[in-house]
Amino acid sequence: MNDSAVDLLSRYIRINTTNPPGNEYLAAAFFADIFRKAQIPFTTYESKPGRVSIKATLKGAGKKKPLILLHHMDVIAAQREDWSFDPFGGEIIDGYICGRGALDTKSLGIIQLLALLDLKDRKVKPACDIVFLATADEESGSDCGVEFLLREHPSDFDAHLVLNEGSYILSGVVPDRLVAMISPGEKGPCWLKLKRRGIPGHGSTPHEHNPLERITRAVHRLLDYRPEQKVTPIVAEYFKRMSEAWEQLKPYAEDGRDETLLKIVAKSGLLNRGQIRAMLSNTISLNSLHAGEKVNVIPSYAEALVDTRVLPGEDVDEWTQRIAQFLNDDEIEIEHITKGSGNASDMNTESYHIIEKALQQRYPGAITTPYLMLGTTDSRFFRERGILSYGFCPTVVSQDLMGSIHGIDEKIAADSLVKGVEVYTDIVERLCT
Repeated sequence: MNDSAVDLLSRYIRINTTNPPGNEYLAAAFFADIFRKAQIPFTTYESKPGRVSIKATLKGAGKKKPLILLHHMDVIAAQREDWSFDPFGGEIIDGYICGRGALDTKSLGIIQLLALLDLKDRKVKPACDIVFLATADEESGSDCGVEFLLREHPSDFDAHLVLNEGSYILSGVVPDRLVAMISPGEKGPCWLKLKRRGIPGHGSTPHEHNPLERITRAVHRLLDYRPEQKVTPIVAEYFKRMSEAWEQLKPYAEDGRDETLLKIVAKSGLLNRGQIRAMLSNTISLNSLHAGEKVNVIPSYAEALVDTRVLPGEDVDEWTQRIAQFLNDDEIEIEHITKGSGNASDMNTESYHIIEKALQQRYPGAITTPYLMLGTTDSRFFRERGILSYGFCPTVVSQDLMGSIHGIDEKIAADSLVKGVEVYTDIVERLCT
């Protein structure tokens, strides 16, 4: 198992699926070759030239709808000069498999692949079909991936449960204990393009209709806005579980009141942590500002790109109206680049409890807790269709290493990958037998 998991992930990383352009057909061919040899039937779906997703199915007894094991094959860009190793080399260095996608999400893909192959080799008879689904285009919105699949082939992807990316087993969060997280929900992406037109002119004669100056002032007003803090059910349970390690949370664990939690995180300094703030409120991040090309020319147009994320339960249209109020400039046009609601699956299900119990048994002493994903995954498309979706990868990752996701020097410990295969296979078997 060790050599198989490590070698497969190394090979998978060496397939450059940077999106754009994606070229996921190369990774789909990698999986197709494995499924042919294992005699597991598979289907490929091409949304655009080179944008391929692949589905393989281990047949079950049909007692319930299928279980889908989902991950995405595409990765974000990596500049070689920024990394201490080749981001597409798949090298094994000091016990780590190194490269772009090692955590997001090629390791999960290999774990899911090996779980499927192991169940087939042992002739396990699952109660339902187990579907391996590797998709294109997650990193750029999924128009060529899951969104395409569910729009054009919905009956092929009906399921009772989806297991996807979302959380890890984290070390370094609390002393001497692991934190095993499961993500039943995530914030929604509300990405905005703010557009402002003005009057061009010579830079030697400034005037009040400079669109860059006007949009800059408006964005400053927006960034001064502090969204209201709210405690969603997932976040409430997270802090109750974390009270096992964070003594300051004990009063909240005892009375369970939102007001108590908000007072504690503010007074204790927990609110100074970016992740904690993001779990408790909508967020706003200005990530691009563009106007003009020459130093001596007042531009006629300016635009800003703003990444906002909304909590589950928030109305995205109302949130956009609040954004407009704080911009306080009727001449700024707001365009949605991506408009998604926060979403969540029920935590009080048999499937969730099976996953939770397995993690508790496999990682004794760990704090097992739900976690609200701050980023965006393909789970949202399944949840919109009423399909349960939980995100987790049962590999131990240090809190420091989490920063390499969408960062530099991404890697995963080989021994953690190997144990992840064992744990994941156990969980899938429990869910399906």
